[in-house]
Amino acid sequence: NNSVMLNNCAGYPEVSYDIIRDARKISELDKRWPQLKYDYQFGIDEQYLWKKEFLKHGSCGIKRYPQPAYFDLAMNLKDKFDLLSTLRNHGITPGSTYQLDDIEKAIKTVSIKVPSLKCIEKYPGDV
Repeated sequence: NNSVMLNNCAGYPEVSYDIIRDARKISELDKRWPQLKYDYQFGIDEQYLWKKEFLKHGSCGIKRYPQPAYFDLAMNLKDKFDLLSTLRNHGITPGSTYQLDDIEKAIKTVSIKVPSLKCIEKYPGDV
Protein backbone atom coordinates (compact mmCIF):
# COMPACT_ATOMS: atom_id res chain seq x y z
CA ASN A 1 0.00 0.00 0.00
CA ASN A 2 1.82 3.09 -1.22
CA SER A 3 -0.63 5.55 0.36
CA VAL A 4 0.09 4.90 4.04
CA MET A 5 3.02 4.11 6.31
CA LEU A 6 2.58 0.50 7.39
CA ASN A 7 3.01 0.49 11.13
CA ASN A 8 0.95 -0.04 14.26
CA CYS A 9 -1.98 -1.33 12.23
CA ALA A 10 -5.32 -1.46 14.01
CA GLY A 11 -8.19 -3.74 13.16
CA TYR A 12 -6.04 -6.83 12.82
CA PRO A 13 -6.00 -9.77 15.20
CA GLU A 14 -3.99 -9.25 18.36
CA VAL A 15 -0.36 -9.75 17.41
CA SER A 16 2.17 -11.30 19.76
CA TYR A 17 5.87 -12.00 19.42
CA ASP A 18 7.37 -15.45 19.90
CA ILE A 19 11.00 -15.48 21.05
CA ILE A 20 13.10 -16.93 18.24
CA ARG A 21 14.95 -20.01 19.50
CA ASP A 22 16.37 -21.48 16.29
CA ALA A 23 20.15 -20.81 16.47
CA ARG A 24 20.51 -20.61 12.67
CA LYS A 25 17.68 -18.06 12.37
CA ILE A 26 19.12 -16.02 15.25
CA SER A 27 22.52 -15.98 13.57
CA GLU A 28 21.03 -14.93 10.21
CA LEU A 29 18.97 -12.18 11.82
CA ASP A 30 21.87 -10.92 13.91
CA LYS A 31 24.08 -10.63 10.82
CA ARG A 32 21.53 -8.53 8.96
CA TRP A 33 19.67 -6.82 11.81
CA PRO A 34 22.00 -6.53 14.82
CA GLN A 35 20.62 -5.24 18.09
CA LEU A 36 23.38 -2.68 18.58
CA LYS A 37 21.71 -0.95 21.50
CA TYR A 38 22.22 -4.01 23.70
CA ASP A 39 25.00 -6.28 24.82
CA TYR A 40 25.13 -9.20 22.34
CA GLN A 41 23.84 -11.94 24.65
CA PHE A 42 21.17 -9.73 26.20
CA GLY A 43 19.95 -8.77 22.72
CA ILE A 44 19.79 -12.40 21.64
CA ASP A 45 18.02 -13.47 24.83
CA GLU A 46 15.49 -10.62 25.02
CA GLN A 47 15.16 -9.73 21.30
CA TYR A 48 13.77 -6.28 22.09
CA LEU A 49 14.58 -4.77 18.68
CA TRP A 50 13.20 -7.66 16.64
CA LYS A 51 10.09 -7.79 18.82
CA LYS A 52 9.51 -4.03 18.52
CA GLU A 53 9.88 -4.05 14.74
CA PHE A 54 7.69 -7.11 14.28
CA LEU A 55 4.91 -5.75 16.48
CA LYS A 56 5.10 -2.32 14.80
CA HIS A 57 5.38 -3.36 11.16
CA GLY A 58 4.58 -7.07 11.12
CA SER A 59 1.17 -6.30 12.62
CA CYS A 60 0.11 -4.88 9.26
CA GLY A 61 0.67 -8.06 7.29
CA ILE A 62 0.15 -10.72 9.95
CA LYS A 63 -2.56 -12.51 7.94
CA ARG A 64 -0.19 -12.96 5.01
CA TYR A 65 3.17 -13.01 6.76
CA PRO A 66 3.22 -14.67 10.18
CA GLN A 67 6.31 -13.96 12.27
CA PRO A 68 8.73 -16.46 10.64
CA ALA A 69 7.72 -15.32 7.14
CA TYR A 70 8.01 -11.64 8.15
CA PHE A 71 11.63 -12.08 9.24
CA ASP A 72 12.49 -14.21 6.19
CA LEU A 73 11.06 -11.49 3.95
CA ALA A 74 12.94 -8.76 5.84
CA MET A 75 16.23 -10.63 5.43
CA ASN A 76 15.59 -11.32 1.74
CA LEU A 77 14.86 -7.64 1.12
CA LYS A 78 18.00 -6.64 3.02
CA ASP A 79 20.02 -8.99 0.83
CA LYS A 80 18.34 -7.77 -2.36
CA PHE A 81 18.79 -4.08 -1.59
CA ASP A 82 22.27 -3.76 -0.12
CA LEU A 83 21.96 -0.09 0.79
CA LEU A 84 25.46 0.29 2.23
CA SER A 85 27.01 -0.87 -1.07
CA THR A 86 24.60 1.29 -3.03
CA LEU A 87 25.55 4.36 -1.00
CA ARG A 88 29.27 3.54 -1.31
CA ASN A 89 28.88 3.18 -5.08
CA HIS A 90 27.51 6.72 -5.13
CA GLY A 91 30.40 8.10 -3.07
CA ILE A 92 28.46 8.23 0.19
CA THR A 93 30.41 6.75 3.08
CA PRO A 94 29.99 6.77 6.87
CA GLY A 95 31.63 9.59 8.79
CA SER A 96 30.90 12.41 6.36
CA THR A 97 28.01 14.79 5.78
CA TYR A 98 25.80 14.59 2.69
CA GLN A 99 22.72 16.28 1.34
CA LEU A 100 19.52 14.33 1.95
CA ASP A 101 18.70 14.68 -1.76
CA ASP A 102 21.96 12.91 -2.72
CA ILE A 103 21.20 10.00 -0.37
CA GLU A 104 17.64 9.73 -1.70
CA LYS A 105 18.88 9.70 -5.31
CA ALA A 106 21.38 6.94 -4.55
CA ILE A 107 18.77 4.75 -2.85
CA LYS A 108 16.25 5.40 -5.62
CA THR A 109 18.63 3.75 -8.12
CA VAL A 110 17.84 0.36 -6.53
CA SER A 111 14.41 0.94 -4.99
CA ILE A 112 12.75 2.80 -7.89
CA LYS A 113 10.83 4.95 -5.38
CA VAL A 114 12.12 7.87 -3.33
CA PRO A 115 12.73 6.53 0.17
CA SER A 116 11.03 7.99 3.21
CA LEU A 117 14.03 9.25 5.18
CA LYS A 118 14.24 11.58 8.12
CA CYS A 119 17.19 13.15 9.84
CA ILE A 120 17.54 13.12 13.59
CA GLU A 121 19.96 15.55 15.16
CA LYS A 122 22.35 13.85 17.55
CA TYR A 123 23.32 16.00 20.49
CA PRO A 124 26.74 15.75 22.15
CA GLY A 125 26.68 13.07 24.82
CA ASP A 126 23.76 11.15 23.30
CA VAL A 127 24.41 7.47 22.79
